[in-house]
Amino acid sequence: MTVVQGANSRRQMARKHRRMAKTLALFLFAVILVSLLLQLHSLYGKYSSYKAREATVKEQIAEQKEKQQDLKDYEKYTKTREYTESTARSKLGLLYDNEKIFKEK
Repeated sequence: MTVVQGANSRRQMARKHRRMAKTLALFLFAVILVSLLLQLHSLYGKYSSYKAREATVKEQIAEQKEKQQDLKDYEKYTKTREYTESTARSKLGLLYDNEKIFKEK
């Protein structure tokens, strides 16, 4: 083997190594890209489910606020004279002194 042939074979080996390194780098880049795309798809799915859950929770919050307001209104009503009279009439059967009850036969 001559000096020129040895130099040529070293150059060819160096080219092969560079080509192989480029191919390996491209393959690794493709693997990382696919991995990131799969992660992105997974995260988008979670994001969608969280958005749907957020909407249902907001609806529940609105319903609970409405119930809370109804309870506050009922609490105010229970402190009125009208409620006291209504309860006394329906549950206890009480009447004012000047009232008369007529029953149908």
